[in-house]
Amino acid sequence: MKIAIPVIDKESQRNRIAGSLNVIGCLCIYDTVSSEGRWMKTLELAPNMGELLPALERENVSIVISRQLHPMALKVLVNKGFSVYKSVGDLLDENIRMLIKDELITFDMEAAMA
Repeated sequence: MKIAIPVIDKESQRNRIAGSLNVIGCLCIYDTVSSEGRWMKTLELAPNMGELLPALERENVSIVISRQLHPMALKVLVNKGFSVYKSVGDLLDENIRMLIKDELITFDMEAAMA
């Protein structure tokens, strides 16, 4: 299974989860089978938000972990079949570990509205 996680940058702060998923940020695509991550600028994957979800699907991403999401973004992700989880803090490795142990909570509308 592959997970998309917005990160602050792809170099010095690549292990810190960014505030939210956006096209001008960076992403870590983490593969739980190989236990490896790949960091990239989101623009390397898609030139705009409209093309980001199809690009994530082509990457076989099925899960998104984020600190914050706008309610509409959450609705679009869920309607496209992604499982979306709210991060606990901003440490990438800790949140991946928590997801694998089934300790992260699903991102819901109430959390998106907060």
